[in-house]
Amino acid sequence: MVNPHEDQLAIVDSKYDEWRACFERERDRVIDALEPAELDTRVRRIEHVGSTSVPDLGAKDIVDLDIVVDDDAVAAVSRAIESELGGTRYENSETWHPVFREENGQRFNDHVFAASGDGWKVSIATVAVLRDRPDLRSEYEQLKRETASETDDLETYGTSKSEFIGEVLGAAREMDDLDLAFEVPSSR
Repeated sequence: MVNPHEDQLAIVDSKYDEWRACFERERDRVIDALEPAELDTRVRRIEHVGSTSVPDLGAKDIVDLDIVVDDDAVAAVSRAIESELGGTRYENSETWHPVFREENGQRFNDHVFAASGDGWKVSIATVAVLRDRPDLRSEYEQLKRETASETDDLETYGTSKSEFIGEVLGAAREMDDLDLAFEVPSSR
């Protein structure tokens, strides 16, 4: 059982290439786990998101995946990931069921999102802006390091980043060259 509230909030220097390889292996495990029940056909996209998906950005050593599925498949897909790969599944809402996992000492947050929801769009837009804007990337890392040094509470840590993510989403809406296949949401 993986309890995300027991994760250390230590921010480590970027290990982008290593994290990217971890993402690719986890993506393949997820697809393999969904195939027997033919749930792989319900997956619209799997994206490497969060700070580990941004080169040169320090992060918690946890690789985040957004697994975007047909709206009526969120529960079935998240249950299949939990039962086939292990981990701890939460039903945060009808459109978002994260599964917190560990594989070979590496932590993963496998976020299963309904395609119609905005959660995955927030993740992808945030990553796109942070990859493109070194100034915001640096400011975000500083905020994360400061907050992690002041608290060990995951909820406080997450809330402390909300205003900044809102600013990043605002920047995403203003960037003409940001090529996203969806409208950027206004908030998380």
